[in-house]
Amino acid sequence: MERDDIICPCVDVTVGEVIDAYEDGATTVDAVKDATGAGSICGACLDDIEELLTELKSK
Repeated sequence: MERDDIICPCVDVTVGEVIDAYEDGATTVDAVKDATGAGSICGACLDDIEELLTELKSK
């Protein structure tokens, strides 16, 4: 995934915004949801957010 890719189309949140939220301390899906709004409407992106967080944590 590229930083400019939309991870949550419902609220237009990009991968980069999720990465930034993670770097600011949002290390769980719920924390990312609170910080960015991603996953708060239909929830279809929650698995993608979880996968991205797992990748970030393994770095």
